[in-house]
Amino acid sequence: LVVHEPDHLVMSMNNAEESHEQDNPELWHSVEDMAMVARVPLPRVYIIDDASPNACATGRDPEHASVAVTGGLLEIMNREEVEG
Repeated sequence: LVVHEPDHLVMSMNNAEESHEQDNPELWHSVEDMAMVARVPLPRVYIIDDASPNACATGRDPEHASVAVTGGLLEIMNREEVEG
């Protein structure tokens, strides 16, 4: 029996690709800054290859959390808008 974390299942269902600091520093630093302000662990960061502007967050608790944004959102929004 393989048990998957809920955040991994959600990201897998949306064909999300995990993003690392070197892949998209602006997005990664935005998520890092918001996690520091909220005093929660840094969630895993994903990008979904989709033209529609959208984002989601999932996880069973702060230690097992993930956030994802679509490529469409990153194309039309600046850092401040993405953080909103």
